[in-house]
Amino acid sequence: MGESDDLTESEIRYAVRDGVFRGGWSILSAIFWTILAVFTVLVGLQAVQIAVLPATTGFTAIAFAAIGLLITGASTYLLYLLHWD
Repeated sequence: MGESDDLTESEIRYAVRDGVFRGGWSILSAIFWTILAVFTVLVGLQAVQIAVLPATTGFTAIAFAAIGLLITGASTYLLYLLHWD
């Protein structure tokens, strides 16, 4: 058989403890990146909203719209990778 058949009780406890610790960090990491991605989607939409204001014209409007779409797209893609991939 393999190495896993000769594990002691303390080695099994260590493996379980390590797995629980890593799982906890994984959940906290997913929550952190989800909140950050949702916030940046809102920032991107705000930039697009600024681009369509009547006071924003020319290159400034184009720049705000491009940056807003880029930020919104990247954040949406991050949410996709975190939850639906």
